Amino acid sequence: MLFGKQKTVQPEDLKNTIPLRNLPARILRHIATLASLEHLPGKKKIFTFDDYTKNVYYLIKGQVALNTAQGTADTLSAGSTQAKFPLNLDQPCKYSATTLNRVILIKIPREVMQNIERLGSNLSTDTEEKIELVEDEMKDQHYVDFFCKLQDGDFEVPSMPDIAIRISKAVNNPDTTSTDIARIIQMDPALAARIIHIVNSPLYASRHRIDNCPDAVTRLGRTTTRSLVLSFILKNLFRTKHTILRNHMSELWTHSRKVAAVCHVLARLGSNLDPDRAMLAGLIHDIGAVPILSAAKDYPNLIENPELLEKTVNRLQARVGVLVLRKWNFMDELTDVALQAENWVRDESNTIDYIDLVVLGQLHAYIGTPRMQTLPRIDLVPAFHKLGNGKLTPQQSLRIIEKSKSDIQAVEQLLDGG
Repeated sequence: MLFGKQKTVQPEDLKNTIPLRNLPARILRHIATLASLEHLPGKKKIFTFDDYTKNVYYLIKGQVALNTAQGTADTLSAGSTQAKFPLNLDQPCKYSATTLNRVILIKIPREVMQNIERLGSNLSTDTEEKIELVEDEMKDQHYVDFFCKLQDGDFEVPSMPDIAIRISKAVNNPDTTSTDIARIIQMDPALAARIIHIVNSPLYASRHRIDNCPDAVTRLGRTTTRSLVLSFILKNLFRTKHTILRNHMSELWTHSRKVAAVCHVLARLGSNLDPDRAMLAGLIHDIGAVPILSAAKDYPNLIENPELLEKTVNRLQARVGVLVLRKWNFMDELTDVALQAENWVRDESNTIDYIDLVVLGQLHAYIGTPRMQTLPRIDLVPAFHKLGNGKLTPQQSLRIIEKSKSDIQAVEQLLDGG
């Protein structure tokens, strides 16, 4: 092969590089399609001190001389421990790099590498284990007290309304009929009206208009009815009488509702997942934040420090969410949603599941917000490569969401009581 030419990078070429080696095989294969191999002869300048490079380089064959602005020199050889790291991760470059002999470099767009760093920084920890305070967090005793209280499970778990519990039991009982389930729903006239409204909405419309609850339950099916009832009831839990915390709860509900609506749409893209169950998964993915915000009312110093409050929520909401959903007797596949909703590199199977939908739902819901600056590109998330049987590009995914905007708004309105 002639030097100066490029060829396709193989995933195996990336397996010994840091931090790429920690990524799922699915993402390594994708990154390989974005990278290229560059062959250079000896005495060729790769980059110079203070350069701003568009690409990040890994040395996989040959030797390179590294020189700092102060004249300090070092030799980097392919296969060494140091060669597992990028040559020029820092911007501007801290030194210049010149080939000493024929070399082969892996060249990866810097924007891709920056997103890979976001993957690592946003990787969820195992929240089943105890999360320890770090040194900086121990400076505020009020924060320490609040953190330890939550860590020990000393908080009030919101109670699921009795009607939701009764409907779940009825759905799980094979001897109950649609009429039995409808009779429970009709104990709450507003809830019954919403069930009838949604069954006649464009999302569920049948050829004939339905005007009574038993027929609505029959048309929707038992499990869909339960998912919808739980989804409608959840909004009442995102409330507090505390003025400052009310805004936090409102923002939390708005985000959860948006993610739920996007999940509902994504579930219809060539998956075997139930859109209504996907919607419920989206609604409960941040449910752990609700009791945390509720408990914060007893800590004025924490409320007056929004950054510290947000940090507390982010650190503990997954663990608290699991405890809440277990108390509500949610199935493991939904309980795990609270635990893994922000595990951007999760890749446990080849088929898309509800956790994958919530991961994607969040990335889509954050589009156009400042939070996007801290999140990875969607094509670097394993869940994306399972969507639509792996045949979608990021641009196609965005177009689908754009075309489904009216459906997403319709779901949001339904969840909001509209």
